Order: sequence, then C-alpha cells, then structure tokens
Amino acid sequence: MAETGLGGLIAAYRSGRISRREFMTRALALGLSMPAIAATLAACTPAREKTPAPPGQASPTPAAQAPSAMEPRTGGILREGYDLDFSRLDPINTNWYDPAFFAIYEALITNDPDGNFVPQLAEKWAFSDDGLSVTFTLREGAKFHSGRPLDATAVKEVFDTIQDPESGSPLRVLFDPVEGTEAPDSRTIVLKLKHPYFEVLNVVKTGYWRIVNIQKRKELGQEYGQREVDGSGPFLFEEWVPGSHVSVKRWEDYPGSITPYFQNKGKAYLDGIRWIAILEGAQRAVQIENNEIDTLHAPLFQDVPRLQQNPDLNVIVLKEWSGYILNLNFERTDLDFHELKMRQAISHAIDRQAIVKTLLFDQGEPLYGPITSADKYYTPEVEQYNQFDLARAKQFVQELGWAPGSDGILTKNGQRLEFSLVIQAESFNRDLASAIQAQLRDLGMDVKVEALDRGSYFNKLASGADSSIFFYLWPVPIDVVILFVSSKTIPAPNWSRARIPEVDEAVEAWQTAANEDELRAAGQQFQLAIVKNLPIVPLVNRNNIWVHRKHVHGWLPHQWNLYPYYNDVWLEQ
Repeated sequence: MAETGLGGLIAAYRSGRISRREFMTRALALGLSMPAIAATLAACTPAREKTPAPPGQASPTPAAQAPSAMEPRTGGILREGYDLDFSRLDPINTNWYDPAFFAIYEALITNDPDGNFVPQLAEKWAFSDDGLSVTFTLREGAKFHSGRPLDATAVKEVFDTIQDPESGSPLRVLFDPVEGTEAPDSRTIVLKLKHPYFEVLNVVKTGYWRIVNIQKRKELGQEYGQREVDGSGPFLFEEWVPGSHVSVKRWEDYPGSITPYFQNKGKAYLDGIRWIAILEGAQRAVQIENNEIDTLHAPLFQDVPRLQQNPDLNVIVLKEWSGYILNLNFERTDLDFHELKMRQAISHAIDRQAIVKTLLFDQGEPLYGPITSADKYYTPEVEQYNQFDLARAKQFVQELGWAPGSDGILTKNGQRLEFSLVIQAESFNRDLASAIQAQLRDLGMDVKVEALDRGSYFNKLASGADSSIFFYLWPVPIDVVILFVSSKTIPAPNWSRARIPEVDEAVEAWQTAANEDELRAAGQQFQLAIVKNLPIVPLVNRNNIWVHRKHVHGWLPHQWNLYPYYNDVWLEQ
C-alpha cells in the first residue's frame, strides 16, 4: 500500500520499506526543502540501511531470489522526456550539455543534494596556502569506455585542450585564470593559477569540464560526439539523432563510483536510457500520463496542477538558478541598441509580472538582475531597476530622437524601429517571444519573431542576430552570465557584442576573489554593473520542474546539479 503524506513517508523509511534516496525523492515531491528533509532524516532511525558495494563491484542483483517491491532490480530502459533538442555529445565543443552527459561522462568533483562538493574522479583536493594552485588526487582504477586508463595525463589533456583557442570551447574564458595544468604523477593534477581563483571548483564540476578521452576525440575529429563517445560514466553511447533522441546502454565493465551519496557504487541497474526530445510542450504531460515515458523535465506550467493530482506521478518543483535574457546587438547602431537609454526603454516596456502570471502560471518570478534569487549571492538591490514603466520607456526613446510614424512604429532619420527576435523553436520560447513582441509593440517597435532549430539558432546568434532570447542553464549563474557580457567573449557567446568597462571590471573582481567573502562582494558588484548598464536585458525565471512515474526509483534531480545522475536508478516491474 502506498504511503501518503509526510507521516506515511516517515513510517515507510523507519520500517525500511524505502531507502534514504527514495525518502528524499518523495519528500521533494511533497514540497519539502532540502534543509527540512535533512532535519527529518536526522530525526528518523530506519530499520535497516543498505551497505553499498565497494568501488569496482556491483551491488547485489535479484538474480538469486525474487526481490521485494522496494529492492533494486536490474534491467529495463528508462524513457526520459526532455524539453529541448540535443546537442553534440562533446564536452569540449558543444553549444549545450544535455542530461546524457551525466550518464556517459564524469567530472573531477560534483555536488551532493546539500550542495557540498563531493568526489567523483578526484577523491580529494586542496588549495595551496597562497591560493595560487589547487591539487586534485585522482581515484584509483578509473578508465574510459575504450579501456584507456583515466589518469592524470588524460585529465591534463582535457584541460590543455579547453585552454587552446583552436578547440572551440565556448566556456574557455572561465579557465582564463588558470596558468596551466601539471601532472607530476599518474594520480595528481595541479592547476597553477595566475591569481587566487576561489571559483575554480565550481568550474571544473560542470558539463564542459567532464573528462573525455582526447586521444579518441582527435582520432574521430568532427565525428566525435556524433558517431562515438569515450567517457568514463556508467553508460555507453549508442545513438544521437538530433530532433529525436539520444540513447545509451549499461557499461558492464564500469569500475564503480566513489561519489558518497550514490547508494549503488557498482555498475548501473538500468539496461539503458533513452532521452526523447518533446518540443511540443502540451505533449510532455500527456506522454508521461499515458506511460509513454517514465520521467520528464519541464512540463508546461499550466499542466503542473493536473500532474500533481495524478496518483501515479511524483512532481518535483525546484527553484531554478537560471533565467531568460534578451540580447540586443550593439552593432545595430541604426536602432540605437548601443545607447543605454534605448536598452533601458526596452527593459521598462517589458511587464515581467504579467509574463510570470500569464505564461508561467506563477511557477516562476520576474528577473530584474542577471541572476535569480535562488543563488546564494543574489543581491536584492537589483529589484529597484528594470521595473515595468511604459511612460518612462516612451520618454527614453523620445529623448533619443525617435517619434511614432503614421502606423505607430517609431522612426528616426527615415529608419523604422523594426528588427528580428531570434528564438529556439520550442513552445514556451514562442509564447515568451510573442509576449515580448506585443509589449514592445506598445512602445512603438515592430518585432519579427524568427524561430529556428537549435543548430541554426546558435549559428544565427554567432553571425549577428538583431536580438535574441536565450535561456541560460547553469549551476553557478554568475559564471555563465559572464560569458554573455564580457568583452573577451565577442562575438560568441557575447551575442550583444557589448563592451562595457564597468562590467569587465566586475568580471575581473569575481575571477580574482580569493575567498568566500571576496566572492560575495564581487557578486554584488557584478549584478549592479549589469542592471546599471544592461549588456543583457533580464526577463523572467521559471521553476525547475521534474516528474517521474512511481515505478521509477533512485532518480533524484536536485538543486545543485543541472541533471540527475543515473547510477542509482531502477525500474519496478
């Protein structure tokens, strides 16, 4: 019989009928915060706790006897619905990293559900006393899918490649404070820093710093990440079909995990995973309701209440670190996008509260600054900027010399204020673009929405779109927003082509912070520099919503990683 409510959940955990991981998953679905869950677990004493197998050994399987309903089973293909198209599966050179990265690749370190840094490929790490180096000690026994040992030389190859301007790494700028990488022995990696860079741990944990076999990557060239992948995660790459799906299968020779919060330290339970692109938003909820998929990211917000009432589903609502931004191309000087008053006018013409209410169904919040209130460095002072004020917006464009023509569209020196707004072809992006289009029409701007597939979208941004909407998705928001505003990242991903000295100074302060206090102060400086100068225009932030059918166990999206890991996931038959 299924347990209902927190009381039933506690009883099930205490009796040993569900695991700690399952308790956390269900408690999140009930709306409890991570601190509340931690406090509840601390007060509970379960009847039994499973002892995981040591690294390199599989956890016990059900082959010898029929397991109970809550004991892990081996087998089955997890079908996961995803709200975006899929990018090339190459950490060094991809536009975006997708959920499969967390199945086929590993990083030096990762985050646990409480936000702590924990081991993945590195069992320990430490900064030098002067803050000018950080040393990682690699675990023993790690290897790539191809069988090559994953040692310090292999990690150094990855980091050296990222720093090579010819590699095409879209986030190479985040490694600018790194002078170089040394591998003094097979298990030791040392990052030599140009200056103290406290933030470097948040960089190397991300998808773009997952460890790939550079030898295999060089061998395959442009086909790497499309035809073949060589990582060290518990699953092997099978197929990538843009616009359709990505599939992987269990790696039978996986040497095991040392990540402390994974219950299953051995090879995966699942036979495989298939991520399915569901770009039509209304179909996401329908497919998980009809059992066509097992797990889902990002149902339409209007469907969330219905999904929450479905007894076969668990809905996990997390506060999102990421947000939607509007890029305005500073090179369109004929439209005055290089003028602060024009960018302020556009920002004041956008009614963020109305967008949150009508499009997000209150599953989100206005974004007045470059990062969301979910982040620990969020500065409430940004909220005095970018408030909806259409009268003020009209005053700013008038001061720049723009006046309404006979059709209401602003003109100046014979130039109509008309431009294209480029978006990725996805249902919510279309809705958001339509809302922005209508609100800017009230200001006197003629905006043409151009919806493109993912590849064409990024190509258009890199070549110089008039304007674009982008949803940044990153676990450390200031790090990624830097990419959109730093003069070092022109033409991409600084798609606005913005060169603002005050912003560059704030970036430098963030990237030279030597400790937590300096980082917090630099974070405030950065946010205020953005709202005062608007190299990007913040729009809205949405909640991060995940759904799974109740036969899925061990699947735990949490606040600190973009995607869930799949080591512990199993399917109840």
